[in-house]
Amino acid sequence: MLSFKEYLIEAAKEGKNLHLEHLEDEILNFGVDLGRGGIEILQTLRDMFKGGQGSKLNVTVKWDGAPAIVCGKNPENGKFFVGSKSVFNKTPKINYSIGDIRKNHKGGVADKLAVALKHLKTLPIKGILQGDMMFGPGDVKTKSIDGVSHYTFTPNTITYAVEVGSELANQISRAKIGIVFHTEYTGATLPEMTANFGYSVRGLQPTADVWYDDANYKDVSGIATLTPSEEKAIDGTIATGRTTLKKVGPKMDQVLQAEFAKFIKPFINNNVRAGEQVGEPTKFLQDFMNYYNDKMNKEVEKLKGGAESPAAQKRFEKIEQQKKFLADNSNTLLLTLAVYRRIISAKLLLISKLSNVDKIGTFVKTENGYRVTNHEGFVAFGIDGGAVKLNDRMEFNALNFSATKTWSK
Repeated sequence: MLSFKEYLIEAAKEGKNLHLEHLEDEILNFGVDLGRGGIEILQTLRDMFKGGQGSKLNVTVKWDGAPAIVCGKNPENGKFFVGSKSVFNKTPKINYSIGDIRKNHKGGVADKLAVALKHLKTLPIKGILQGDMMFGPGDVKTKSIDGVSHYTFTPNTITYAVEVGSELANQISRAKIGIVFHTEYTGATLPEMTANFGYSVRGLQPTADVWYDDANYKDVSGIATLTPSEEKAIDGTIATGRTTLKKVGPKMDQVLQAEFAKFIKPFINNNVRAGEQVGEPTKFLQDFMNYYNDKMNKEVEKLKGGAESPAAQKRFEKIEQQKKFLADNSNTLLLTLAVYRRIISAKLLLISKLSNVDKIGTFVKTENGYRVTNHEGFVAFGIDGGAVKLNDRMEFNALNFSATKTWSK
């Protein structure tokens, strides 16, 4: 069993910023120790709002750009390249020329990579960076929002808007490409590279053709503050979470290593897609058991020889063992889910505070115009070398699952 620190260090060793876990899901990955790690992150975030100094935790904004752009000079040959996350494939897709792009990519992503190749080499970039492309030629539109003229761009799901006439708006209107960098890679070769979150653009050379920014959250202390009632709510969540985790102890780890446990996160994701919150623990557990039974029955149906085959009988025995284990340990799972829900509620409150400081408006287009929304979310990193996502899954992920993309992988 990995500790929280060991788990995050192992994740960091993989070296590539390809996937991040949701804060609350950490408790489902390995149980008690990761659950305590999630509580630790909540505590550190709560302290940031009170102006705590010397924190090991940093926060970056998750911009809803597309596609992801990896670019810089390949340390093996010194040549500038651009690419998507496929730069880190076993067989990497690295693009030094338009010809490489057309060979490795298709459609909208190829068009955007071609623009990136032309303009990003002018910054110039030292090392290798990863960012989210926000707009290319023709993507910035002029729209009226609440009767005010804005420059807008919609790289993925969220529409970003800047009021016309501001210096930021002028920079964006002149640029041929917009990108937000968030990760820097270090290493002697691409396969050996390690991701370092929190990249700062201060060392880049300004150019009119490229609007760029970094994802670092600016000045949390003193701007986004908690009210006394909000502090009390978060403190209560942290205290209750710690007490519950101490109460369940190693039993949680045993439950979350059982065969059925690997279906919990897919079940939660299905609920998000359907627009359903993680419900009251007892109902959640009953619904999950129904989901698990349905999954197992479908697996049996696929077995050669059908339900009467020896393989099916062995599978039925295993299913019954899992169901009995789940029933015998239902109280532990209920307590785990209670902590899970508390982490979500505290996370959502903190997200609302983090979203208070925005120089670019964020909206979702509806049939009736534009509705204000938050950023895609945030990334908290620096606790023992790892990083986790902080986002409102019901707000953003549900939109993302149903959104029509303007680009293809």
